[in-house]
Amino acid sequence: MSRTTKASAVAILIGIFALPLLAQSSSSTAPLDGSSAYYLLHHPRALAKFLDMSGDQTKQLLGFWKTLQTTLQPLYAARDPLCEQLRTDLAAQPPSPPAVGDDTIALFDNKQQVRDAWVAYNTSVEGILNPAQVISYETLEDLASGTDPDFNVIGNCPAPKA
Repeated sequence: MSRTTKASAVAILIGIFALPLLAQSSSSTAPLDGSSAYYLLHHPRALAKFLDMSGDQTKQLLGFWKTLQTTLQPLYAARDPLCEQLRTDLAAQPPSPPAVGDDTIALFDNKQQVRDAWVAYNTSVEGILNPAQVISYETLEDLASGTDPDFNVIGNCPAPKA
């Protein structure tokens, strides 16, 4: 056996024994936290990869995501004016409780519409997943719920513009 053949055989053997170790170390990731789960839930291609979705599932997911974004865009756009109106009514001397109440209810309604859009999206997504994927998806939702501003009741008004 020539020196080159021996070296190739040794390299192949080392590769054969090392590959499982390399695969194990690269596939074992740190446990997901709320922010990682939030990221996955807000980036459909990353979510599809994480859940190991088929091409058809991914295509459907992207369609659901587009519908969600179309629904959320006007709701998010309305949030700043609603918050500004609440700030204005709170700053009035004296503040009018009915006006402040109406502003708060309008903000709450906006938030509820955002939540409803997410619920519809999540229901659609879960409808295309297999049982193992559903468990993973629901786990992501649970992890992300504490970091997701869309699931706070009112809050999340942007800071006033200076």
